[in-house]
Amino acid sequence: MKRMFVLFAIIALSSSLLTAQQTADRKNHIGVNPLGLLFKIYSGEYGRYIDNGTAEINVPFFYWAPTSDLSIVGIGAKYRWYKDKNNEGIFYGGGLALMSVSWDYSSWSSPDEKITAVTFEPQGEFGYRWRWDSGFTLAPSLTLGYVIGTVESKSGEKASYGSAGASWGLNLGLAYEF
Repeated sequence: MKRMFVLFAIIALSSSLLTAQQTADRKNHIGVNPLGLLFKIYSGEYGRYIDNGTAEINVPFFYWAPTSDLSIVGIGAKYRWYKDKNNEGIFYGGGLALMSVSWDYSSWSSPDEKITAVTFEPQGEFGYRWRWDSGFTLAPSLTLGYVIGTVESKSGEKASYGSAGASWGLNLGLAYEF
């Protein structure tokens, strides 16, 4: 994960030194969620502003392994509207996430089994974006969703993460625009 942050920092610094774009000219951003690192969630996003800053298409991605036998990889697509129509301030939107869950299940009553599943998650989101002339942005947001799909063993035990049910997420949204 340290390598990802170092790479992000190098790209951000070199981009800001090599280009002298005005803030309004920046149409893309790439970012990370440092808040996720508290829970060992490695996540980031790519966003593109459209309609002169009225909206944004956003592609979030993440990797999470809460236990040694369970890992979840996800990617999604979101559409955000900006209240002030200028790529900053209050935003809200919706999206869909696709998650691939891999679970090495074992118990005393059944043999070991490798379980893989794909789940979907419709989401709603709201947040606020601050922008600086340097190209850095901060966009904390709250996502609420509902996971569709179940990850369970042949004996019927469900995985504690990644299975059907209500979900939520917090994103700090530290990004660099280019």
